[in-house]
Parts: sequence; structure tokens; C-alpha cells
Amino acid sequence: MKSLSDTILIIHIIAGVIALAVAPIAMVVKKGGQSHKRWGLIFFWSMTVIFVTALFLSTVKWIPFLLMISVFSYYSVFSAYRWKFQKKLHRGDTVKWYDWLAAIVNAIFNTTYVAWGIYLIFIDVQGAFPYLSIGFGTLGLLLSKKNIQLFLKPHEAQAWLYRHIGGMIGGFIAALTAFSSQVMGFLPTWLQWSWPSLIGVPLIYIFIVRLKRKIDQSKAVS
Repeated sequence: MKSLSDTILIIHIIAGVIALAVAPIAMVVKKGGQSHKRWGLIFFWSMTVIFVTALFLSTVKWIPFLLMISVFSYYSVFSAYRWKFQKKLHRGDTVKWYDWLAAIVNAIFNTTYVAWGIYLIFIDVQGAFPYLSIGFGTLGLLLSKKNIQLFLKPHEAQAWLYRHIGGMIGGFIAALTAFSSQVMGFLPTWLQWSWPSLIGVPLIYIFIVRLKRKIDQSKAVS
């Protein structure tokens, strides 16, 4: 079992390096072009490998944080990828059953983590994990909530685009957080966990706001 775990760990690390390397490329190349699609697809499948290997490692070695961050990051990326195929929900297209399933499973999983974090605080467990459990669990719940809301009432034609961008970058931020927590021990603990979000979340917000403004201006001109 140790040999198998070591092999899967190596695969996990290689996939992580690839994902962290190609994500910025997908972000900077022309959106919608072949390069963007190619690098984005490599990122998606790298994150898929990370997710599968993390499920194994976190279960066999019981690493709660790895399980939590892998589910959070992968649902973010998976849902972002799936939004590419749901561009016409506002015109009456139906949501696939596996998109519903993923959103519901993610919501249940993150509800469990929020409850667990609260319980750990209640029994006075020290350290950062209880608060991380509540924080990431809450973010995961909000992600499922927003997706389900759009499944039920897809009111905006460009909603898929905003969810695609936010989800892909959000998954990258989560993966970067996991990387930081493992290799940036020279930073204070709170900063190891927070700097990717402190930088990345405002950038997502600014980018999407500017994109919305650009799209609105384009509509006004036409």
C-alpha cells in the first residue's frame, strides 16, 4: 500500500505542477481562441487528476484538509467547465442531471465541513483547521447555491461566462492555497492560507465587473 500511495502522491504532485503552470497561460491568452481552449483543457484535466489522487490520499492517510480543498477546488473547476455547455439555459435548455448531482453533493459535503468546524471549535480544538473548515465549507456552499439559483432561473445570457471565469480562477486559487500551505512554511500560518484569496478574489471581482461593463457598452452601441 505504501508503494501505491507513493506512486499516487507523485502523480498528484506532477498534476499539481502542471495545473499551476498552465492556468496563468490560459488566463492571459485570447479568450475563446484555440490556445485558450487548449490550455484550459489541460488545466481542467490536471485538476481532475489532482482530485482523484487527492481523494485516495486523503482517505488512506486521512488528511481532512486535503479532502476539503480537493473537493472545493474541483467542484469550482468542474462547474466552470460545465458552464461552457450551458450557454443557452436562458433560452430554455435543461440542466443535465450530473450538474444537479455535482451541485447537491458539493453542498452536502460542505455543509458537513461547516458543521464539523463548528463542532471542533465547540470542543475547543486548537489550530487553524476548524476555521478553515468553516471558511472553505461556507464558500463551497455559496458556490453550489449560486449555481443552483442559475439552474432554476437563468436570467442573464452571459451568466455562463461569468461563472466560467470565476470558477476556473477560483479553482486555481484553491490549488494555489494548497500549494502555499505545503511549501511556504517561511510565511506566517495565516498568510500561507490567505494570500492567494486576498490577491485572487479581488482580481476576479474587478475582471468580471470590467467584462460586464464592456459587454453592456457593446450592447448599448449595437
